[in-house]
Amino acid sequence: MSESLPFSMARKAMKKLYPSWRLFVDEVMDLLEPFWLGVQSREEVHFIHLIGYGKRQKAKEILTELLEILDLQSESIFLWETTDINAPSTFAQLRAFQESYAVFPKVVVTDFFTEYLYEYEDQEFHENGKLKEFLTQRKSLDFSYFETRPTNARGSLVISYLDVFNQSSFVRSRLMFQFLWENAERDMTFIRKNYIPEETQPLFENGYIRRDEMVFFSKDEPAQILLAIELQKVTQALEINGSNLIGIPIKLTRNAMEYFLSYIFYQKLRPAQLHRAAEDFFLPVFRQYPRMTKKVSRLPHQIQLDFKGGWIYELLID
Repeated sequence: MSESLPFSMARKAMKKLYPSWRLFVDEVMDLLEPFWLGVQSREEVHFIHLIGYGKRQKAKEILTELLEILDLQSESIFLWETTDINAPSTFAQLRAFQESYAVFPKVVVTDFFTEYLYEYEDQEFHENGKLKEFLTQRKSLDFSYFETRPTNARGSLVISYLDVFNQSSFVRSRLMFQFLWENAERDMTFIRKNYIPEETQPLFENGYIRRDEMVFFSKDEPAQILLAIELQKVTQALEINGSNLIGIPIKLTRNAMEYFLSYIFYQKLRPAQLHRAAEDFFLPVFRQYPRMTKKVSRLPHQIQLDFKGGWIYELLID
């Protein structure tokens, strides 16, 4: 599909406005283009789901700017959570939306799905079931108890922000480190395309969300991912130094490195400082090896250092 000139200009404008978010701009606009050109089916509603690695309010800011540049702001509505304690609840807003619109606006932007798909996942609320019905059937939305006609959503676009990290920078770093521990990957494009939060997996399996509708919402090089990548390098260096110190090959478990992550996370260390902090943290533990394992008569061919409420040496002996 060849990109139209206005859409191409909008893409360039967004990258100029948000130079640290160029990868996200490209990915979300690739999904937007068929809808903007009007070539998608009019028989169902279309979705773009943002995996909320970046902050919620930043998502709202960027999406607001994007819709304005595409001249869609007059045909769009935001259903967005607010911190105002006097504001209507998400349910009240959705009911009011249904009562006000017999047909969806062209674009609906919302962060409401998180509440019903994650927080109430195991609770069979009326609203929870209705949202899941909307996501699977993709025809109309009905949050009422048969008092109001369903709102026709066919042909419209819903952009949803999924806050699966509870706005926690530490949780973002820890979960990304777990992903990279299994994948040993440092390429940012690979990470963005392949990282799916564990909490989101049931949504795929149950057909509520399609994989090709998801976009990783973050800066091009978010600090939490850079930290997780650097921790891979730190782990390798520690294993080499620990092996040299003890005289036996040593491996660190993910639990051990996550414990270190929790210790240094809020110190905001640069890479060189991170490596020094890791040496200071682990070398005293390595030196405990002879004392902690003095009753073992046979020499292990490898040692595994784990942390489960305390340091544990696991000896691998032939």
